[in-house]
Formats: sequence, structure tokens, C-alpha cells
Amino acid sequence: MTVGATVVTPYGGAEAMPSTPTTTVGGVRRRLLLRRVVGAVLTSVGLLIVLLVLFVYAFTPLVAGRDQHRLLGTLTSSSQNTFALTKGTMPAEGRPLGVLRIPALGLSQVVVAGTSAKDLVSGPGLMPGTVLPGEQGNAVIAGRRTTFGGPFGSIGTLHRGDVISVTDGVGAFRYVVASVRTVPSGERAFGGTTDDRLTLVTSNSSLDATGLEMVVSHLVGRSVVTPASVSHAIPAGERGLSGQPLAAASALFWALLFLLAAAGTGFALWRWRRPWPTYLLAAPILLACGLFVVESVALMLPATV
Repeated sequence: MTVGATVVTPYGGAEAMPSTPTTTVGGVRRRLLLRRVVGAVLTSVGLLIVLLVLFVYAFTPLVAGRDQHRLLGTLTSSSQNTFALTKGTMPAEGRPLGVLRIPALGLSQVVVAGTSAKDLVSGPGLMPGTVLPGEQGNAVIAGRRTTFGGPFGSIGTLHRGDVISVTDGVGAFRYVVASVRTVPSGERAFGGTTDDRLTLVTSNSSLDATGLEMVVSHLVGRSVVTPASVSHAIPAGERGLSGQPLAAASALFWALLFLLAAAGTGFALWRWRRPWPTYLLAAPILLACGLFVVESVALMLPATV
């Protein structure tokens, strides 16, 4: 509905003023609701980005440190893994199999079986399809460059002649670094060899991982022959540049719940007009959904990032 006004001119005549739209109360309320919802969503997204940065650079190292402590306790308190390795069989994926030490980097890490994104959360992993350290052939150990403590973040600074030692169920072995280089991704980087070597790999970049940084070292002394000393094809998801397969779907699911919770917070602020009680009720829900989002995003990243 529109209304008009009439004014008197200096000559005594009347002139109609242009009609102007009437601002309804409902329109004001809708605009206020929209503003509250959009503001709550944008603020929550900004906080989610901050949470992601904190999770990657502050929280994931704590997770890796906790897992390393647990794995070392498992490795030293039980003879089950040693017995299995002595018999020439690999432990189950994610289980500890030995300890890797690099004195030049001050690095000491428990190595697990497997190199999927989930496996490398706990520490470096032995790539499936390659031999155990100390056996005949090429043993490949992959580790993260930045996230979850970034145990392999400095392997590119190693020099020819640096010593790497590995202790596992088949013995204690010493390797000497021969070369450090960057290679494209692919199984050809981890193929079988005529000599006995240990290859350490991580991503070539912390942001855009298109290849792998590789440290090749040669065994000092004689290798051990066990029934497990056979190389096999390396699964695509274990080559260091793939994330957790279902992480993207998980991240999308939790992100949608997070956005719905943020929109609901904006609606509650408009409806109740009580900011602090609303924030106190919404914060635990937003924090829980946000943590699931950033955890899923971290697992989406290549396993060696």
C-alpha cells in the first residue's frame, strides 16, 4: 500500500507529493533475521578457519606425540611383534614394527606398518609391498612433512654419509645416506633394487604436493633373509600423495551440520535477543562440529604432507 501527501503552492493551488512505499514491520523483522543469520554464519566460518590452523599446527603434533608414546610402550612391553617379525610376517596395519633413528636430525620415531593417511597420523610407516629394514631389497618408509609433528620435515637437509639406524624384529641395522632428491609420484620411485637400501620419502611441498622428496641410503653390512623378503605391487593409496578415501564425504557432512548450527545460532539471537545464553548453548555444538570438520580436512590432505 502507498500513501500520498498534498501541499499548498505559493499561488494557492494544491500539488500532490509523490507516493512513497510504506515500510512494514514484517519487512524490518525479515531483514533483521537475515542479517543475524548471515552474520552468525560468517563469524562461525571465520572461527572455523582459525580452528583449522590451530588444529594443524598446534593440535596434530600433540596427537602424534601421544601416539608415539603409546606405540613405544606397545613395542617394548610385548614380544608379540618381535616374534611375528622373526617368523617373517608383517604386523597388522597401523601396528608398530620398529624404531627409526637419525642422529643428524635428532630424530627417533616408532615406525608403523602401512602408509595410508590414517597410518601416518601416528608416525612414519613402512610402505606395503616393500621389504622390512634389514632385509634384501628396498625398504621404503614414508612420513609427514608438516602435519602431525612433521617427523620427516627436515630429511631434505641430510647429506651424503649421514647415518640412519633402524631396529626391528629381525635385528638392528645401519644405513648410510647416498643421495637426496625430489621425484614425481608413482610406484616407479619405489621399485625393486639389486642392492639393499632404505628409502625415506615425504611430500615435496607443504602446500602443493606434486611429488616426493626422497632420501636413499645403503645398508652397511649383510642383509637378513626372511620369508617376508619379497616386494609386491604398492597400492595407490599407500604411495604418500593420497588422503583418507572417505575424509571428503565426512568433511562435507560435518560442514553442513556446522553451517546449520551457525544459522540456528543467528535465528536464536534474533528470536531471543539474549546473546550470552545463546552463545553458551551454541558454542559446544559449533565446537564439536568444527573439530570434526577440521579433523576430516586434515585427513583429506596427502598422507605425507
